[in-house]
Amino acid sequence: MIEELFRESRERPLQVSELIACLREVLDEGFGDVWVEGEIGSLYRSRPGHLYFDLKDPEGQLRAVMFRPHAELLPLDPQDGMQVRVHGRVDIYTDRGALQLVLDHLEPCGAGALRLAFERLKARLHAEGLFDDAHKKPLPFLPRRIGLVTSRQGAAMHDFLRGLRRRAAPVEVVLVDSRVQGEGAWREVVRGLHLLDANESVDVIVVTRGGGSIEDLWTFNQEEVVRAIFEVQTPVISAIGHEIDWVLSDLVADVRAATPTAAAERVVPDAAELRRRTDELARHLFSRERARLRELGHRLEALRRGVRHPGERLAESAGRLGRLRERLLASVRLSHERVGGRLTGAEARLSSAIHRLIDRRSTTLAAHGGRLDALSPLAVLGRGYSITRREPDGRILKSSGDVETGGGIRIQLWRGSLRASVTGRTEER
Repeated sequence: MIEELFRESRERPLQVSELIACLREVLDEGFGDVWVEGEIGSLYRSRPGHLYFDLKDPEGQLRAVMFRPHAELLPLDPQDGMQVRVHGRVDIYTDRGALQLVLDHLEPCGAGALRLAFERLKARLHAEGLFDDAHKKPLPFLPRRIGLVTSRQGAAMHDFLRGLRRRAAPVEVVLVDSRVQGEGAWREVVRGLHLLDANESVDVIVVTRGGGSIEDLWTFNQEEVVRAIFEVQTPVISAIGHEIDWVLSDLVADVRAATPTAAAERVVPDAAELRRRTDELARHLFSRERARLRELGHRLEALRRGVRHPGERLAESAGRLGRLRERLLASVRLSHERVGGRLTGAEARLSSAIHRLIDRRSTTLAAHGGRLDALSPLAVLGRGYSITRREPDGRILKSSGDVETGGGIRIQLWRGSLRASVTGRTEER
């Protein structure tokens, strides 16, 4: 079709737009999508957000454009002089008839450019607060199910599982097999994070891979991966590379582990250590309870010593009365000796009165003591009686109707008490 148009162009010359359309068709058929590497020059960002620049090398240059929908997804800010690798299609700008690349992807080339992109994205995300400690979620002490995002073929998965086996923890691992490097690997990692976060049985998520160059680890510096880790509700451990490797997912994750094995040690406690701590706590608890029982025993014994029988108190009072009588008699004898015979009669009468008074008081005291002893619960109990109380409120039973059949009772004897349950009742009429 194109060749026919060119042959007929002698009789009917082509319009400029027709020629450009033909050239576009030739370019689409001959090139399609293309990857190009070069240096950025004459960079210009339009007000709507489109990027325009020259892509050049020492031998030539080509105009390139990246429209805003793709430019907004870049993990870095392109700069003049930056060496990049781009993907897009070859096109012709109709207004000027100029050849250009229309790009949908741009990535830096070389470790230096990647490091620059890393620092710029890190600064931007830090300014947004994605790395703040206030957003860090605590890890569960003993998770039952662990979500793992990594490559099934990678050594990181095997290192992590070996670490779990050494801990001997009763956990289940849910693996989401994801590529961890290469074009589009970040999409699989993000997908794995969201899948595991949607699984309510997963208690913690571990994202891991082995070590490598900055290019190998770049998936975990992608802004989409960092934001996915920040957004999920499940706690996330990032274990990327070796101890010296740091990626942005380490900064945003709730916990950073230096290696996959270290991640296994962080996510679950050691079973042997748990048993040791449990035994230690059990011994401590037993020792405290034993000390408490000893203290309660001492208090009970002190209470028992403090309870005195009424008869003992009466005997003590009688002793004090006897001592007072002796002192009084002694005082009377002393007075008798002093006054001599003049007070003989008075002494006799006084002595008689005193004896009568003492006898009356002794009789009264003995009577009161007898009544008090008769009224004492302990004396009643000593004669074979008992006090029956209802369990658990301790109410004294006065009739068989105060307790239900099968109910518990406590019987207080003169010495000790009994606990029993009611098997039957007899109602008095």
